[in-house]
Amino acid sequence: MVKKLVRSIVIYLAGILFLLPIIWVFSLSIRSKKDVFSAMFFVKDIHLENYIVTWQTFNFSKLFLNSIFVTCVSVMITLVFSSLAAYAFSRIKYRGSNVFFYAILLGIMIPPAAVIIPLFLIMKTFGLYNSHLSLIFSYIAFGLPIAVLIFRGFFLSVPNELIEAARIDGSSEVGTFFRIIIPLSKPAFATVSIFLFMQNWNEFILALILLKDKILYTLPVGMANFVGQWDSPWQLVAAGVIISSIPIFVVYLLIQDQFVKGLTAGAVKG
Repeated sequence: MVKKLVRSIVIYLAGILFLLPIIWVFSLSIRSKKDVFSAMFFVKDIHLENYIVTWQTFNFSKLFLNSIFVTCVSVMITLVFSSLAAYAFSRIKYRGSNVFFYAILLGIMIPPAAVIIPLFLIMKTFGLYNSHLSLIFSYIAFGLPIAVLIFRGFFLSVPNELIEAARIDGSSEVGTFFRIIIPLSKPAFATVSIFLFMQNWNEFILALILLKDKILYTLPVGMANFVGQWDSPWQLVAAGVIISSIPIFVVYLLIQDQFVKGLTAGAVKG
């Protein structure tokens, strides 16, 4: 009984600790400019109009469209290529497959900031600099390693008897992948989708370096553009943070059940 009580207290305290930054940012977003640093949490005067001002001042309509386009396209392409590669690594045995798999996993160890200069030169050489394609290709490259790792672990948990039965029935590898693997792998697709969506939606360094025109900016870069050295509308920036976090929250709510299953099934196998 005592252990259960202590566990409950720890869980509630941890929940409150994680919620405090969100509560603080929300409280900052509804203050006036002069009250930004006047209190830790809430003040008497509430300014909900900050959200409307933020949307208009930061040109959120364009920033949202840019972020949604870049994020969704990069996530979908990454899902296709990483799932196909993971199926090959997990179910098709050929010489050097493990070498190729671990070579791909090396990408997890490389942060974008470490290769930003050669990446910039490559994009300039191929004429992709200052375009959304430069971001999409970069996000795909950096998202593939972790996506392949998660998919491969989940695919290995699929009973081999199902794969063999499909092959005996004359199904090709592509047919087996689409008819057997994909229907059983919704949790894995949900897990990878959440990770990639959060990573690409919040990415800042690559978008800052590879985009020059303000009309192409994504949300993080667009909001950072309004933070100055001497004066910054922090109440509007906080409102922008709240608004920009809504899509991630909505995506998680839509696929949260599959996401939890994906975290607990097959992710550590093989």
